[in-house]
Amino acid sequence: MDPITHAASGAVALLALPRRPLTAWGLPLAALVTASPDLDVLFCHTPLEFLLIHRGISHSFAAIPVFGLLLALCCWPLWRAATPGRWSFGRVWLLCCGLLLLHIWLDVVTTYGTMVFLPFSHYRVRLNSVYIIDLLLTVPLLWAVWRWRARRGLILLTLAWIFIYPGSGIGINAWHTAQARERFAEEGRDVSRLHVLPDAFAPLFWRVIFEEGDTVRSQSLNALGEPRAPEDIHPATPLALVGATSRESVACDTYFQFAMLPVMDALRPEDEPPLIKEGSHRGALFYDLRFGSGLAFVRRLLAMRPNADIPFQLMLVLDEGADAGAPARAAGQEWADARLAELRLRFSDSGRDSHWHAPVPPTPPTFWQWLVGLR
Repeated sequence: MDPITHAASGAVALLALPRRPLTAWGLPLAALVTASPDLDVLFCHTPLEFLLIHRGISHSFAAIPVFGLLLALCCWPLWRAATPGRWSFGRVWLLCCGLLLLHIWLDVVTTYGTMVFLPFSHYRVRLNSVYIIDLLLTVPLLWAVWRWRARRGLILLTLAWIFIYPGSGIGINAWHTAQARERFAEEGRDVSRLHVLPDAFAPLFWRVIFEEGDTVRSQSLNALGEPRAPEDIHPATPLALVGATSRESVACDTYFQFAMLPVMDALRPEDEPPLIKEGSHRGALFYDLRFGSGLAFVRRLLAMRPNADIPFQLMLVLDEGADAGAPARAAGQEWADARLAELRLRFSDSGRDSHWHAPVPPTPPTFWQWLVGLR
């Protein structure tokens, strides 16, 4: 979820309380505490660090008491003796913990994935209920903070909206998922993995992405879960290649755990390194369809963003032993013998690019790396 929505949700949560410290610092501090977990991006200097750290330990349940304590210390105006109606330090700590939980809730309902079980598991929770920017969620929060500060009944309704709106999206998603599975079964199609995702202006628009044979397909859906456009078809990433490259590279292992039904394509000419230009190796590009849109005007808007490109790209150079004569179409057991020569992670929106480099194999993490979720 975007930082504005996080900050506004924290301000609404504080306004909903029956009694609070009488200080002008209250709302700004609540907003900053709720948005603070996303400061983890300040520690992400490479694409791999971005995958490992963003929405990582700062968003985990186990770390909430510790981060809540640090944030409570920063919220000194709420518990200092000179503040009228001041709270005890313990109560401020509980508030900070609650605001961190609110942040996690608004992240897990999106499609990105949040590692809430660190350091015990890197599993990413995605409830696929709300688009990454959702005006139907954000605008009521901003309006409440601006116009309804003194109207606690309306503030309470707005606070409830933070849970009711994404919660209803979870239910709608489950309904569309069941409909899609039933439709494909009636058509006699062999669909193995399927995900329904919110599109911009959900719940009016949705998308379904699914794996069928050696292809990954996506289709735009309307509010009733009915197809509203033809399917887009892309080559699927062979599971044997995922396994082979993940054993050779910690970056590949991390990327493929992050990706949802990644597709495989040929490298663009401008991205080819010397090894490919010399003709001794073959390249492949991997990306994730979940960050697209089935709405033409939304795609045009996305194309206008700075550094607009395919989000979260993984590029690989494979030697000839991988039988990569047609990497965009290849599938099967032959990929189990793939040998990785070079790789590159490029995240256009964040400006992070690892550039071409040799693979670094996965190694057991140290205790401190394990504690903060780094591999």
